Amino acid sequence: MPCKDTTALMTVRVDHHDSLLGYDYAKISCDKPIGNGQTFHQYCVGRPIQQILGWEFPDILEELQLQGEDTESQFLVYLEWSALRSALIQYVGRDEDVDTGHFEVASVEYSDKEVQIIQVIRPNTDMPKIQSCFKRSQQITD
Repeated sequence: MPCKDTTALMTVRVDHHDSLLGYDYAKISCDKPIGNGQTFHQYCVGRPIQQILGWEFPDILEELQLQGEDTESQFLVYLEWSALRSALIQYVGRDEDVDTGHFEVASVEYSDKEVQIIQVIRPNTDMPKIQSCFKRSQQITD
């Protein structure tokens, strides 16, 4: 990590009582799915939005027992956490700094069953120099 990723899309679903029903993060990084029923996703489902917005990233790593995990696993959880957090902040209209050049809510759709928030996630402009995963794995074995 990091890989030179393309734009991603996150679809967040909340109920009419402002609790998270779930989300989909459409992005693949180095053949690692992000937000595909993983631990953080499961931890969030059913929680009130305000509770989720109160979580800090180090607390998430501790709660999910990921402090000892490799940095790649932590990075993937960070991608989910930051994307979900930014979508929810924009949805509830909290007065916080969100990089809308990176995280942009494209639409909010209401139905009888749920509210669906569609967020476009663009690559960071200040990414470190990219090195392919293949090249990195060769350096480790040399």
